[in-house]
Amino acid sequence: MFNETYKLSNGVEIPKLGLGTWLLDDAQAAQAVVEAVSIGYRHMDTAQAYMNETGVGEGIRSCGVAREELFITTKVAAELKTYEAVTKSIDESLAKLGLDYIDLLIIHSPQPWTEFREENRYFKENKEAWKAMEDAYKTGKVKAIGLSNFLQDDVENILASCEIKPMVNQILAHVSNTPLELIKFCQKNDILVEAYSPIAHGAVLDHAEVKVIADKYGVSVAQLCLRYDIQLGLVVIPKTANPDHMRNNAELDFVISDADMETLKNVEQIQNYGEHSFFPVFGGKLK
Repeated sequence: MFNETYKLSNGVEIPKLGLGTWLLDDAQAAQAVVEAVSIGYRHMDTAQAYMNETGVGEGIRSCGVAREELFITTKVAAELKTYEAVTKSIDESLAKLGLDYIDLLIIHSPQPWTEFREENRYFKENKEAWKAMEDAYKTGKVKAIGLSNFLQDDVENILASCEIKPMVNQILAHVSNTPLELIKFCQKNDILVEAYSPIAHGAVLDHAEVKVIADKYGVSVAQLCLRYDIQLGLVVIPKTANPDHMRNNAELDFVISDADMETLKNVEQIQNYGEHSFFPVFGGKLK
């Protein structure tokens, strides 16, 4: 089981490998957490928008491992952009999860999902949301705070006036779609980058060029993709409810050569994420 950690800028340790729970309902999420913990995972990632914080909390309580040994992330809903709404939502997340504190809390998106990457950047509103995050951090409700889906100027907007710097930025980053400039900018500012959908939501699994490299190392395409992100200095949070996939995803004891890393960085970008292409993070539009 791969169990290395990174240190966030405030000294908090975060496992490099986590379990994503997007698209799992409460019952599936609870079961997935229990399965993952038994395999050796200690990092679970949920969100208010996933509507499964209650299930994740249930899994945490019934997994048989002490709360302090687990690292739990949740995300403030993208639509909440006032101090009051964010503060209220943090208390609701704590209640749903059944926890005294959250290890990492992040703003899910700089804009509401229906306006994702559109003209209105919500710079002023994100500053207000961030203030609520800082206050939750100061009171100990959360141990670390960060961002998700923030572009460089979105991050700069927070850095310009924040009291506490963001500790992470969780973004889409995988073989065939790696925003290297954004990653470099975040790392230069001591912001750890987390990769969601590190296996491209499955869209990269049949990629011939990637498969050739995976075969060379005697690993699956999924394992190669996870190792690629980790070697870029990222946290990976592959989403699965399948225990076999969890085990496979946690076997990362190999090293990709520099030459193969360069090849993987330059793989032609995926244009189609299949049935999930309509989600804004994959280029779709919500009405």
